[in-house]
Amino acid sequence: MDDEKLESEVTRLINDLELDNNEKNIKKVSGLLEDAIIIVLDFCNRDDNQMVGPLYQYARKLAVISYNLEGSEGETSRSEGGVSQSFSDDIPLSIKNSLKRYRLGKVVSWYATEK
Repeated sequence: MDDEKLESEVTRLINDLELDNNEKNIKKVSGLLEDAIIIVLDFCNRDDNQMVGPLYQYARKLAVISYNLEGSEGETSRSEGGVSQSFSDDIPLSIKNSLKRYRLGKVVSWYATEK
């Protein structure tokens, strides 16, 4: 992964989340973004060196979702005062559908047996 690109994406994410640019927030957002990048790469069957520009957008979206869900880990739904919330534990469908165009297929070769 390109450290310079990761640093610029962390800065952008901190600004998007309207957080203070201090060491604590940088570490937190950096960890969330790195985890999101791993999820994106895993879904797309890609290696670290195959992270293309548009994939960072989806990694940022996943990092924002992870940031917003902090404190409710392990919950699938919650009801408080007549208001119920449901939480997703997977990549949201809209992001999954967008990522599908970046997936790499695996090629398997079949050899005929010799007679």
